[in-house]
Amino acid sequence: MPWNLGSSPTELLIEVLTFAATNDPAAPSILMQVCQYWRQVVLSSPSIWQLVSLDDRRPLPAAHAQAALYIRRSHPLPFDVHIDISQSSAALLPLLCPFFDAMDRWRSFSMSGKREESVDLAAFSRDNVGILHLCIQDAVSDSASAEQQSTFTSTPDGSLAVSVVASELVPLLAIPFPIVSLTEASLSIITQPRSILNFLASCPRLEAFFFIGWHHDDERLNAPLPIVHLPFLHTLRLDGTCGTRTILSSIDAPRLSELYLAQLNVDFHITRPAIIEDGDSDDEANDFSRSPSSDHGTGMGLRSLLRRCNPPLRVLRMDWSDMRTKDFAFVFSRLGYLESFSIEASDMSDRVIELLRPYTYVPSTPPTPSPSARYHHHRPGTATNASAASSTLPHLRIRLPRLTTLEISNCNELTGTLILDVLRARTLITDSLPAWEGSTLQEVRIADCLGFKPTHAQALRGVLGQRLRDGGSD
Repeated sequence: MPWNLGSSPTELLIEVLTFAATNDPAAPSILMQVCQYWRQVVLSSPSIWQLVSLDDRRPLPAAHAQAALYIRRSHPLPFDVHIDISQSSAALLPLLCPFFDAMDRWRSFSMSGKREESVDLAAFSRDNVGILHLCIQDAVSDSASAEQQSTFTSTPDGSLAVSVVASELVPLLAIPFPIVSLTEASLSIITQPRSILNFLASCPRLEAFFFIGWHHDDERLNAPLPIVHLPFLHTLRLDGTCGTRTILSSIDAPRLSELYLAQLNVDFHITRPAIIEDGDSDDEANDFSRSPSSDHGTGMGLRSLLRRCNPPLRVLRMDWSDMRTKDFAFVFSRLGYLESFSIEASDMSDRVIELLRPYTYVPSTPPTPSPSARYHHHRPGTATNASAASSTLPHLRIRLPRLTTLEISNCNELTGTLILDVLRARTLITDSLPAWEGSTLQEVRIADCLGFKPTHAQALRGVLGQRLRDGGSD
């Protein structure tokens, strides 16, 4: 007697349909068309929707809609994801995006096409999505590096790390990673700052962003790019890019506390935006520089960032990255919370170090409280609580009033005598005056600066003591 599946118990029908869906990911949509009863069973059975199969041949919106449907229908059961990448590796990350917000249910991942991979995600801690490593690489070297790298790994703290190799940056859905590392690994692919900013707009939860590029001139901007709001970003590193100005001028990061600028100096001309901004004029100091164009771009980018959101930067590190003298003056006057400043291989002149010296001024109106104005020097016999009198008395200002760590290395345009004189004057104020409300230097390192001789180091040690750490010059 033939077996009638239609008259079988619902539980058995679900088992059969689940088996069919496991062998053919398109089965759920086909099975729903058999009859109304089967449609009801398929729609009400999460186990039938546990395998999500996507490929890069369909339009991305259709793939995202399918992923959302399967994630919703399979709830509360775990689900498995298979992705076929046969056309472009750039499609992998966009196809993965819908699943990141359901990591707690994502059981396994497999991939075919340009790369074969199978991963049991149950072996990872899926409660904590940690870092996304995105590498931009051409198709020729894509397959070689991809074979050596798993898409899913664990970080030392146990959070989940995702590594993706792609041939280009493409528009994304929102991704939940708090830490993103983006690397340009191919000299044959130019990633414009516009694409980087579009990518950052997909990262609303971003807390730290590391970009490693290579030196290539970028498109000329005839109009400012849309501002990307990154409310949680606290750490930013830009390394080896000519797009510093565009990136820093186009982000709103009110919580940024650590900024690392590395390998930004270039000796060729960098295209400037068509729109001239305040500060674009030539530096009146006319100081020597081996990288005038990149100095200009870095300085203008920092100016824009500080004007827009005035982030509470605590750490600024500049390695083989530089600015014009007037940019240093602008930046130092606004970093009232900076605790650590480190600079290496800068052509900065004595004028920049001079900015760290305490100075006095006589305000024409009652002063506005400022983090860089910490000590009021009153004439003898003048009442300190007389606001009318204090408005015309000299006030002592110190730029970077909370600075505790200063590192200067390979800066060969500086003279040791001025470094000694400025740091001695600063330390005598910040160490000794009881009315000083800021910080004093706790760690100073002057290394491999040709003008800073052992005699300068010995004299400075007499002021700083053990706070002067060993450097290449002492």
